[in-house]
Amino acid sequence: MERNDTPASVPKTWELPPAIRARLGVAAGRQRLMDAEGHLLLILHAVPQPEDEESRQGVFFWQAADGQWKSAPERGGLKALQAHLGSYRKAIHGVDALTDKATRPEDYFEALQRAHPLLRSTRNLLSVLQSAREARRLDPSLIALRDEAVDLERAIDLTTQDAKVGMDFSLAKSAQEQAAFAHQAAAEARRLNLLAAFFFPLATLVAIFGMNSPRDVLADGSLVGVIVVGVMIGFIVLLAVMGGKRGAGR
Repeated sequence: MERNDTPASVPKTWELPPAIRARLGVAAGRQRLMDAEGHLLLILHAVPQPEDEESRQGVFFWQAADGQWKSAPERGGLKALQAHLGSYRKAIHGVDALTDKATRPEDYFEALQRAHPLLRSTRNLLSVLQSAREARRLDPSLIALRDEAVDLERAIDLTTQDAKVGMDFSLAKSAQEQAAFAHQAAAEARRLNLLAAFFFPLATLVAIFGMNSPRDVLADGSLVGVIVVGVMIGFIVLLAVMGGKRGAGR
């Protein structure tokens, strides 16, 4: 839901019918159309910005009973209304450019932060212009504006979908890379465990014999036998460890 906390700025000099003037509040409110006594008042919102949170700046376009247009706060009447739609098109192009350059989830999130409020505002803009088109069926300018709003709504909808798909793909890719790193780390840890299992008996025997002086150890004829026994025990421990891991993996 769009909300506006900015006071309405419909000029007091506008000679609006009492039926329309009585419906204006202290805030612009949602985007909408007022039609009374041949007068048409469009209450629209400026392009929303991420830092605006839920507040919206109201802009007003009035077609008097004689067909003349006026606008506020920008002057220009019908041209100002055309420029207003142009500002939405420029904002949509900006979000589209952000999406095209995005490579990380943070980039896509930034694009979506801009896209979502712009999508809501554009859809409501289209709804107002469609109502204006139905209220003034013989006004060709409103037909063209309505058609442009249709294009804008389609463009921001596609851009938002692209950003969502990009974020989902980026998150899935990051998760896949993390899983691959975790698998690689587990494989490295397994190799280290196997080496430790193989050398542990030999290291234990060497430590025991290391309690004697090097000369006595070298002079002892059983040194070679101890090394051979340590290696054999290492193989036995290694096979036991590998067999246990295979059994656990089944």
